[in-house]
Amino acid sequence: MVAIAAASVAALAGLSAWAQAPAVAPAKQRYVQGSWVNLRESAQSQARVVAQVPANTVLQQLTERDGWCAVLYAGDARLGPPLAEPLQAHVACNLLADQPLTLAQAGKDAARAFWVAPSPNRMRAYGNALPRPPALQLPALAKSHAHDMPVLYPQRPEWEAAKKLMRTGVLLRAEQEIDRGHPVNPLDDVKLATRAVDHIPAVAPLAAKPTLPAIAPSYFRSHTSVALLHETDADGLAAVAGTRISVIPTGVPVGRFNRHSGPEIEYITGFWDVGTADQAFAPALTLYAITHQGLVGAHTVRQRYWDISNEDHYCGGHYPGRGFNDPGEEAQPVRGYARLPESAEVLARLVVLGKLPPDAVKVRSKRYATSWMQPADPPIRDKPTRKHTAVTVHEIDLDRDGVADILRIDTPSPGGMSFEPIFEWRWYLNISGQWFRAGHWVDQECT
Repeated sequence: MVAIAAASVAALAGLSAWAQAPAVAPAKQRYVQGSWVNLRESAQSQARVVAQVPANTVLQQLTERDGWCAVLYAGDARLGPPLAEPLQAHVACNLLADQPLTLAQAGKDAARAFWVAPSPNRMRAYGNALPRPPALQLPALAKSHAHDMPVLYPQRPEWEAAKKLMRTGVLLRAEQEIDRGHPVNPLDDVKLATRAVDHIPAVAPLAAKPTLPAIAPSYFRSHTSVALLHETDADGLAAVAGTRISVIPTGVPVGRFNRHSGPEIEYITGFWDVGTADQAFAPALTLYAITHQGLVGAHTVRQRYWDISNEDHYCGGHYPGRGFNDPGEEAQPVRGYARLPESAEVLARLVVLGKLPPDAVKVRSKRYATSWMQPADPPIRDKPTRKHTAVTVHEIDLDRDGVADILRIDTPSPGGMSFEPIFEWRWYLNISGQWFRAGHWVDQECT
C-alpha cells in the first residue's frame, strides 16, 4: 500500500509540473518575401550564412524575438531535392509573410518576379536587372572592348540557381502568360494612313465599309485554350500547350555596335553571363498553320535558337510586340496534316490546348477597295498615278459551324518613299463570343 501511495504521489507531482510548464507553440508556416534571402546561424546580421533561399520558399517559424525569427528549412524544389534533415536557422522577420507572393505583388522587381513564376522571359529580365560592375557598363566597355569581344560577368549564387532551374525546365501557367485585355471591335483598328503630297488627294474613301461576321461562342471558350504565334512568344505558347520549357545557355555575351550608329559598343548580347541560348520543349511544341485555302498544317519543335541579341534596330516586316517567329528548319512536319509548300499563304499560326483536327477549315476573305495617289517620280512615273489596293478581312472558321473563330485584317498604307502598299496585319480571337486582340505585324520600307 505504501508503494502504491508513493507512486500515486509521484504521478500527481509529474502532472502538476507538466501543467505548470509553458506550452510550446506549434511551428507556423511562413513564406520568404525577398528575392534571395540569407538564413543565418544565429539572430545577428553578421552571423554566418547557412543557406540562401528565393522568394516564396516555405519556412516553419518556431519563435520570434527582437525582429528575428527562428525557422526550420526543409529545402525547396526549385533549388534541388529536399534536405536530409531540416535546417534550423534565423532570418529577419520582416522578410517573411503568412501568404506567398503573387506575380502582381512582385511588380517590377525582376528577381522576385522570376522566383514567383519562373519563365524564360522573366529569366531574361532577371539577368538584365542584376547590377553590373562599372567595368562592365557600356561607357567603360566602349573604351576597353572591341566589336564582338567577350564580356565576362562574375558568378552570382542566385543566378547560378536560376540557370540550373531553367535548364531543368518549368511548366508555365497560361493565365500568367496570356493577357488579351478587354473585348474590342476590330474595325476600330482599321485606320487608313493618309499622305498629302503637293496638294494631291491622298487616299480615296473605301468603296464599302468593312463588315464583320456575326459572332457567337464557338471553338474557343477560354483565353488559356489558344495562343497565336503572332501575339506571344515561347512562354505563352508553352503555357497554353502545357509543355515544359527550358533554357539552355550556349555562349557568353559579347559587345556589339550598331552599323547605323558607329564603331562604339552599343549593346551587349544576352543577359548577364548568358550570351546565346536555346529553348527546349518537352514534349515537343506543336504549331498549327492555316492557309487561305483552309488547309491545316502542323509542325513540332523540340528545340530552337532563342534570339536574345538585345539589338534594338530593325527594318522590314516585324511584330511590334511579342511574337514567335515562324518555324524554320528546327520544325518537323506532323504526319496526317497537309504538307504546306513554302509558297503557301499562311493566314494564322497557333498553338491549342489539346489537338487541332487536320480537317480543312472554312476560310472566307472579303476585299474592300481603297486607293491613293502616287506623286510623279521621273523616270519611274512621269505624272501622278492612282494606286489601287484593298483592305482584306479573312474569316477563319475552325469547326465549320458558320461562326468565325479567328479574324485577320490586312490594312494597306502608302510606303514612305515609293508610295507602294505596305501592310499591317492584325489578328483577333473569338473567345466565348467576343473579339480580343491577338497580335500585330507591320511592314516597313527600308533605306
